[in-house]
Amino acid sequence: TARDHRDATRRSAAACSRGALTMRRVFVVLLLILATAASLAYLVRLDAGYVLVELHGITVETTVWVAALGALVALLTFYYVARLLVIVADALTRLLTGRVRRHEGFLARWRARRRVHTMRGVLAFFEGRWRDAVKQLARGARSADAPLLNHLLAARASHELGDDELAEGFLQLAGEVPDAAPAVALVRAAAALERGEHVAALAILDGAALDPRTQPAGTALLLEALERANAWERIRLLLPDARRQRACAEARLDAIEERALRAVAAGDDVTPETLQTAWKAVEPRLRQQPGLIAVHASALARSGRADEAARELERALEQGWDPRLVRAYGLIPASDVRRQLVFAESLLRAHAEQPELLLALGRIALRNQLWGKARDYFDASLRLAARADTCAELARLYEQLGEHEQSRALLARAVRHAVGELPSLPMPTRS
Repeated sequence: TARDHRDATRRSAAACSRGALTMRRVFVVLLLILATAASLAYLVRLDAGYVLVELHGITVETTVWVAALGALVALLTFYYVARLLVIVADALTRLLTGRVRRHEGFLARWRARRRVHTMRGVLAFFEGRWRDAVKQLARGARSADAPLLNHLLAARASHELGDDELAEGFLQLAGEVPDAAPAVALVRAAAALERGEHVAALAILDGAALDPRTQPAGTALLLEALERANAWERIRLLLPDARRQRACAEARLDAIEERALRAVAAGDDVTPETLQTAWKAVEPRLRQQPGLIAVHASALARSGRADEAARELERALEQGWDPRLVRAYGLIPASDVRRQLVFAESLLRAHAEQPELLLALGRIALRNQLWGKARDYFDASLRLAARADTCAELARLYEQLGEHEQSRALLARAVRHAVGELPSLPMPTRS
């Protein structure tokens, strides 16, 4: 098209212009060279000059121009030799760098393969493939930057396989890592607990001097070992730290604390002072639980403070109904038995169909020597729920009232409720 033709014409003209400019530059450069050469030739013919150099007994005589030319040649020689040395050094550097990089690449690939072993070992561990876990973790540990994890998991997997000797070997390797002693002790203690060796676990944990404020896993293991050893006093002292660090689930800590209080309350040598100390150490939230209130009140009564125990149960029952509170109340030998009966009967208005309340009323009526009322309460409780202790209480009352046949029938009924139905077996006949 016409437009393309115009563009081509402009490009051709521009190319010609650039070529002409280049030719002019070449001409100017040649002209300068010729002028310089002519000037130098004129100066050489005009005055050659004289240069004398003497060094260590060697004398050199020449003209200024020859000396200048020699200096120029020497300078150029030095320049190109230096350039050559730089090129050679650069080539050697590149060669060595390439080798180093190839070596580093080989090491990186080798370590990556080892990391794959570690990853496979960890996956096998959490999937329960213990033998594969030990194999892969051991391979990965050879090149791992931090082989502690490999050794600890491999020790745990070896324990699951039942190979305690191999597990101990891995633990010894792990113990060589600085600051790894607590973690190694935890793995050893956990393995001992799983073998049922709570005494050994306690020795390991005590020897490791674990800090319960910063190592909740150790606190959890220590609680378990102490619980198996029935060391309830140490448990009671350890529980506050366990709660602060959330070493276990809250429900688990609550259960341990309840067992600790029950153990103290059930002791033959319980005193009001020891009981009070243990009760104050219980979590305030747990002190509101009916089950623990009943345990505490029963222990108070056994330690000689029956009236205080009765008042504690009465306050708890006024706040809310609970069969465990009523059962404990019926067993408290308060000094004012008439007042106790009045309070218990006041509960009938809202809980007349509760067998626990009727059983408690029967026992309190016995303390008031109201034999008929006690029998009525026991009978009413039995009609609502046939229980071994209710049968036994009523059987004992019938025995004292001279109704031996009914007493024997109730005792047999109590045995059946306690042990269940006996199998039908041949028995000797009475003669």
